[in-house]
Amino acid sequence: MKHWILLIVAVPLLAIQDDGLTVPGFDCQDCHGAEGWETLTLTGFDHNRLTRFLLTGGHLSADCIQCHPGTTSSEIHQFDQAETTCSFCHMDIHVGGFGSDCESCHETITWDMSNWRYNHQATLFPLVGAHSTLDCSACHGTEMVWLQGHLTTECLDCHENVYTDAVSTSGHTEVTECTICHNTRAWVPTEMVHHDRFFPIYSGQHRGTWTSCEAECHFVPNDYSQFSCGLNGVCHEHRQSEMDDEHDDESGYIYESSACLSCHPSGEEDD
Repeated sequence: MKHWILLIVAVPLLAIQDDGLTVPGFDCQDCHGAEGWETLTLTGFDHNRLTRFLLTGGHLSADCIQCHPGTTSSEIHQFDQAETTCSFCHMDIHVGGFGSDCESCHETITWDMSNWRYNHQATLFPLVGAHSTLDCSACHGTEMVWLQGHLTTECLDCHENVYTDAVSTSGHTEVTECTICHNTRAWVPTEMVHHDRFFPIYSGQHRGTWTSCEAECHFVPNDYSQFSCGLNGVCHEHRQSEMDDEHDDESGYIYESSACLSCHPSGEEDD
């Protein structure tokens, strides 16, 4: 008679938990397979559906440990402690100059700026006309070293050389408000839509009565600081004898264009 002896060999169970490690709401097999703990299968885990941080672009190829660092399994599995701000993983080369919302200029596919031109329109300096074709470095310097607080919206800060050359070579007026005569499409031709701030030519009695700046009002070419209120006989027939009689009761009257403007700033006879 044969006797069978049952041998019970004590085989240690595979420790599927490290120091009591559990991830609430998930089983180990949701992320791990039989090949080993280091090989992640993620068969039961959808990062985009189950977390508040969508994996898109370059983040799709990142290793879990890059965003969930740690020296122990417990530390690595503290998924709810992971940071979602870009600066946690990526160095801010702008040193906070553009705030913490990297996505306002960048996307996750690459650091190349895809959104900056659209979002720049919400700043104090919208990019229109010729400015819309500039590289960032033209205004912000190499490696974007000139940031908020270091730039202004004044034309002369970027175009002082153009202004200085015009004043010294062509008799350009020394008025520094470039937008009075110029627009962002190009320096030439001028577009004096703001002229009415100084003297109304697009409204009032002078609306539509002039044909060109130089021939009728600014009779000295390229020097708009020189002007005539019709005393040259082109715009109006303001003969001095008639004007002297008309103003014989006006104290301080002189037959001179600047004096005309000071008393008639709107071009109206009854100013």
